[in-house]
Amino acid sequence: MPTVEEATGRLNWNSKQHVAVAIWCEDDVLGRAKELGIKCSRAQAREIIDSIDHKQDCLMGITWDTIDCYLHELKRG
Repeated sequence: MPTVEEATGRLNWNSKQHVAVAIWCEDDVLGRAKELGIKCSRAQAREIIDSIDHKQDCLMGITWDTIDCYLHELKRG
């Protein structure tokens, strides 16, 4: 999974274009895990973000439900 620096380096767009961007990070996963009462380390949050990045469905996008599914899977072990 790319870092913010790597991701921005890949942008080859005209800098004057209007864009819509959604960025999810480890802190989003950690915060949601805390809300749900699920223990999640930063390393596990990073793994979840990596999995979401590699398996995301471009038609469905990434939502809180996506993160919830991965966290519940983590909880089940």
